[in-house]
Amino acid sequence: MKKIFIVILTTAFLYSVSATSVFNVQGMSCPVGCAPKVTNAALQIKGVEKCDVNFEESKATIVYDNEKVTEAEILAALKTNTTFKYASNLKNDITSGSKCSGNCSQGCCKKTEEKPKKSFFQRLFGF
Repeated sequence: MKKIFIVILTTAFLYSVSATSVFNVQGMSCPVGCAPKVTNAALQIKGVEKCDVNFEESKATIVYDNEKVTEAEILAALKTNTTFKYASNLKNDITSGSKCSGNCSQGCCKKTEEKPKKSFFQRLFGF
């Protein structure tokens, strides 16, 4: 009886192996605000066990139960819950977040655009 129980437990662990996916995250501008947003959004998805965001490499490594959630569902949830662009390492397409229209009021997701520098007199007189 004990042997049967051990065999059942062993096979259950073998078949419930978690899947890991690495996503490219574009648009993060700060490690303090943006990386936790991606982590929190991923951990809210049912079936996601772990999420590690590397700001320097702009990558998110997500460990999930592939019986509860798929990679496409994770991408869709991240797209709707954050303002960043995502791409799976297996695919080259970029999926953009739907909440941000480019006129975002949040400090960490503002696009870094180079503005032409104005001279002292242009700043002083506003032209």
